[in-house]
Amino acid sequence: MHFFIDSKELTEGVLSVIKALPVRTTMPILEGIYMEATQEGVKLKCSDLMLQKECIIPATVEEPGNVVVPGKLFSEIVRKLPDSIAEITLNGKSIDINCGRAKSSLQCVETNEEFPDMRFNGETFLVKIDHNDCRDMINQTVFATAQDDSKPILTGVLLELGENITIVATDAYQFAMRTMPLKAPVSERDVVIPGKSMSEISRMMDETEEDVELTFTKTHVCVNIKHSRLVARLLDGDYIKYKQILPKEHKTRAMIDKKELMESIDRAQLMAREGNNNIVMKFHNNKLTISANSFAGRINEEMDVQINGDDIDIAFNPRFCMNILKCIPDDHIYMDFTTSISPCVIRPAKSDGFYYLIVPVRIYSNF
Repeated sequence: MHFFIDSKELTEGVLSVIKALPVRTTMPILEGIYMEATQEGVKLKCSDLMLQKECIIPATVEEPGNVVVPGKLFSEIVRKLPDSIAEITLNGKSIDINCGRAKSSLQCVETNEEFPDMRFNGETFLVKIDHNDCRDMINQTVFATAQDDSKPILTGVLLELGENITIVATDAYQFAMRTMPLKAPVSERDVVIPGKSMSEISRMMDETEEDVELTFTKTHVCVNIKHSRLVARLLDGDYIKYKQILPKEHKTRAMIDKKELMESIDRAQLMAREGNNNIVMKFHNNKLTISANSFAGRINEEMDVQINGDDIDIAFNPRFCMNILKCIPDDHIYMDFTTSISPCVIRPAKSDGFYYLIVPVRIYSNF
């Protein structure tokens, strides 16, 4: 194998595919990047058996071939190459990388097995969506997915498809839902995509200015954008019946300036993290008082709000509040409450298609 390639394009390709490198694995070959030189260019591929990322980079190929190189080390090497044409040659069980005055040699991954390839076949259906809408809807929900495997289905994002596309994510403490009409409706069905794969699909949206197609089979989803390709395995099992747990009514509604609220929470969480990591919100007489205390000290500030209904005191993890507020495009938000221990619903004051929920924490001490 012998080829010449632009170092900058090589770096971009490597940094794209290594998103699919597994955090830990019992298969040494998966710790590597599969690299294949053909007359079409240089193909790079990584996989953790749930997510596969690949791309093709233009190159001048003198001799075709393929090899698996250590993923993390190779990515660090190419990131530090000078901005020039790199020459890469397979020399026995190692590859030589020459770029400008930088010359290095890297041992290949030795294995008797072939690099796994995630098959994408069977009956398919397409979902077409604007690339900006796709990216925004994912980013406005995926943060709420569970980060541990105690409930594996919650590590994924639910897509409800039909006349609309609805994206739902929750870790049982925060809940996020975005809904938008589809330009080309599809037959009704649900799929669950791992949160990691959804985040990577979101990143791919920056590579195009056109509508994108998500292609589904019963077990996988595939996205092709220019020279990049992603294949992800869908999660098995049924997502939780979330509609049964969403509040149907509220006793208190507060309309709040979003920017002012975010700034106040941001200051309060400085003190909260030194204690129990909670902030208390007191809604009384069209005033909101946000407070937090710890062994290091206390913080307390007040702002004007519009309150309809009963006064209420309620406590939250400030990180959950900030996660949601960052996703809302409006200048003002509604916060709907039933009791101090019931979930709080947060939504924009004007925009449709946004629905968020936070589970409060119990207040055990007076602030």
